[in-house]
Amino acid sequence: MQADRFERDKAELLQLLLKDGILHRTPTQPVLSRDGTSARWMLDSLCVSLTPRGIELAGQCLLRILERFEGRQIATLGTTGIPLLSSCLLQSQGRYRGLLVRKERKPHGSRKLIEGVIDPSEPIVILDDSVSSGLTMTQCSETLEEAGLCVEGGLCLVRFGWYGGFARMRERGYRMDSLFDIYRDFMHVMEDEPEFITNPTKQFSLPQFNGRSASEGLSPAVLARAYMQEWLRDESISQPPQSLDASYDSSGGVWISVRSRRNIYLRHAREGFWHFPGEEGGPAGRDLALAAVQTARKLPQGQEGLRVLGESAIAVTFFSELEQCRVGELDNDRYGIVVRSRERPSWMGGALPRMPGITNAWQQFQHARRRNGRLVSFEPYELFRHDVVKVVESDVKWQPTGVPEPSALRWHEDPSQGGRIAQRARELVLSKLTGRNWGAAVSDDEAIPEGLDRVFVTVLSQGRVIGCMGSPLRQVEKDLAYLTQCALSDERFGGIEAGQAESDLAVSLSLLLNPLELGEFSPEDVMRRVRLGEQCLQVQQRDRDGLLLPQVASQWNLDDRQYALEVIDKAGVTRPPYLWKRWDCTSWLAEGNGRLRMLRGGFPVPDEPPALEEALPRLAELQTAYLMRNQREDGSLFMRYRPFQDVLYERIDLPRFAHAAWVMARAGTILSRADLVDASLRLLDFLLKRLRKSEEGGYWLEAEGHESCLAEVSFLLLAICQGGMEQEKRRLAGEIADWMWTRIGPHGRIATHKTEQKNTDIHQDYVPGQVLLALAAASEKGVSQVRRQELGRAFRYYRRRFRNKPDFGQVSWQMQGFTDWHRQLGDEDFPEFVFEVGDWILGYQQRGGGFINDHQPDSPGYTTALYLEGVGTAWQLALAKSDFQRAGRYEESCRKGFRFLDRLLIQERDAVVLPNSAWALGGLRQSLQKSEIRVDFVQHGLSAVLEALHALQSVSTSLPPRS
Repeated sequence: MQADRFERDKAELLQLLLKDGILHRTPTQPVLSRDGTSARWMLDSLCVSLTPRGIELAGQCLLRILERFEGRQIATLGTTGIPLLSSCLLQSQGRYRGLLVRKERKPHGSRKLIEGVIDPSEPIVILDDSVSSGLTMTQCSETLEEAGLCVEGGLCLVRFGWYGGFARMRERGYRMDSLFDIYRDFMHVMEDEPEFITNPTKQFSLPQFNGRSASEGLSPAVLARAYMQEWLRDESISQPPQSLDASYDSSGGVWISVRSRRNIYLRHAREGFWHFPGEEGGPAGRDLALAAVQTARKLPQGQEGLRVLGESAIAVTFFSELEQCRVGELDNDRYGIVVRSRERPSWMGGALPRMPGITNAWQQFQHARRRNGRLVSFEPYELFRHDVVKVVESDVKWQPTGVPEPSALRWHEDPSQGGRIAQRARELVLSKLTGRNWGAAVSDDEAIPEGLDRVFVTVLSQGRVIGCMGSPLRQVEKDLAYLTQCALSDERFGGIEAGQAESDLAVSLSLLLNPLELGEFSPEDVMRRVRLGEQCLQVQQRDRDGLLLPQVASQWNLDDRQYALEVIDKAGVTRPPYLWKRWDCTSWLAEGNGRLRMLRGGFPVPDEPPALEEALPRLAELQTAYLMRNQREDGSLFMRYRPFQDVLYERIDLPRFAHAAWVMARAGTILSRADLVDASLRLLDFLLKRLRKSEEGGYWLEAEGHESCLAEVSFLLLAICQGGMEQEKRRLAGEIADWMWTRIGPHGRIATHKTEQKNTDIHQDYVPGQVLLALAAASEKGVSQVRRQELGRAFRYYRRRFRNKPDFGQVSWQMQGFTDWHRQLGDEDFPEFVFEVGDWILGYQQRGGGFINDHQPDSPGYTTALYLEGVGTAWQLALAKSDFQRAGRYEESCRKGFRFLDRLLIQERDAVVLPNSAWALGGLRQSLQKSEIRVDFVQHGLSAVLEALHALQSVSTSLPPRS
């Protein structure tokens, strides 16, 4: 009933504003814009808000929206907001108090900038009649914040669109809301104003149909050509047919491309439309006709257009029904996508599957959202996915991108075909080394598989490269024999050691397929046409050329530009022009005992890992061994390791070292490992030697070149509290915790850094959650008293921050911290927030288990472990609260997530490609396309394992009764 009344009141208020609240320009009534130019009309809300019914309705409606905010103080700046504020105060029955903010101090009297009875601890909502440029809102918020008050956000009667002052306030982290939008609610019913467009791809004039009917049963590409020819001749087309040559689903839209036959990568035109849910569309023949006319309009008109069309090829792409989905449900190998702004519905962008330069679903999402749709990073959106069917004219070889990966196994992915060539290459290597025949020769008349251009043979011995050589493949046996001999004679490498066991020899074979001359590009531009880590690239300049296999990017941890520059460097080219060529690439690894596996990212594709219950203890053992192996004599750790180069890197990194001390202490306790406890204590001693007490009584870890931050202090406190504390450490932990409480400001915002200049917004997503987690540990150990007021302020501040501007950096630490606080205090708001964050991050988990995000540019990768720490904690919390449905979702997330992390964790299965596998074991590499290991990757992996182990132990005692 209340909702019905709100809608009635809102509709009545809108009619009053349309009737009396729009001031039109007349000869006697000027209307000036802010820049001084003349405008046709303006919003004049006072003509409504200064009437009894108008102000009553405005207050009632605004109060309903104010319920979405936490703050109980309302402030306004300027005349137009005063009646609105007064009405809200009067009708709220004491729920709100009001503040008036002046633009400048009066020259006499109190000289106050803020009038009213101020509650410094209560968040403030700024109220105004409209938001256009946002200058008033900005000035009001700055005045309030300079006075030490907390601004939660803003509310207005009418916003002048989203992109402007409204969006700028959102970008700064404020909650913003409005009753009406000037475009949606006002202008579409006003004379001489543009229509409010929600789908610009369908904003076109319908073609004129002539008296003819199109032929039945034609291929879509043939019919599209006929329609375009008709329209280019006389701007009319035949009636659509009842049927095509097959059944096509156009419920999500149709797009048509026209490309040069001589250079299929030169596109003359591409046009079409999307059908969004609820929009009328179809049948496929009619949709194709409309898309063909749209595309023809992009070509030169008349005879010139017919000439271009005659020299071109045509492809028609059908989209299935647009299915709303979450980011984690995208699949770049299968689906096309559309992203549309929720605030500006006419702003939208799409992306097809497997487009050039796009290697994963996150890049596909960003391509559609940011590049094509031009949405800003914090703009709310709706996301759709759809199947793609592309129909090309029969006599044309179209580019292989923009379509789903074939579901059927292709020859180069088939062990009995592509893998067999690799197996034969290894047999030839053994034949060369032993002088006796291995295996059966490939018949001379056996055909070279379709699309295969050349192969590269790489010989490995105990993970060390012995040689690598490639060439075109014309006769399989003869050319493989030549390449294996060249690889064994490759002087760039050290050769095979005497007495090398046959089982230690492996051969990787890279099949280079579908060659494509890209032409002349800069290193940056060419990589927009190459999928890093999947495709092979060559540069040519006169008599010089250089080529690098895609796994080189993974083995040397190269980004797009670095990979292109390395190709140039290999060619010995010093300046442009650069002429590029690209291949698809599939690599196989033939090992001893006849084992055959595909290579991706330089590593063998592993078998399916065991179930979580079996996998977790093994993962814990591998990762703890890696951490122990990387601890130095002084207790510190080697920071980075590159397994293909077998190179360690040293660097003092206090936050990561302190995190390691805590994780190893936890692992030592949970896994009953005294050696881990000792390792944690050695690292703790290393850190305590760098702990300094400032003149203000604060504690900071210091090192040369390090900017002191609460992150490392938080982890240090967690490490101290995790172990058995003797009296001196107990005293120190208490002092650190008591001081950290004081870093929580009057509104809950935590000062994260020693120097005020570093206490910027960029650090507010990670560090505060770490601080609150450490304070929970100190409270649980009894070394510090809970300061409920400070804790409550911090909780409300960071919950608002997440709701207004969620960030991946908030996920793990806020979830862990407030789970621990709930266990101690029982506050039911805490688990509600933990589950809110947990349900949000699950929306970014892919079917394969990894989380895609902007936290890590090559996601999914190691950050999956970071999020699983939070999800594992939430799993435990859901079990404790007997929320078994939610617990099941978090359990499934962990099971999928650890299957993905198992692929990233270096294990015995990877020894064949690594020169020092004994050192690399247990390392968690950055991503599927990167090999580098950083010690904190492993720490987060181990921490996630510990949380999941704890959850599994809770399952048996928390299961619901069987029905």
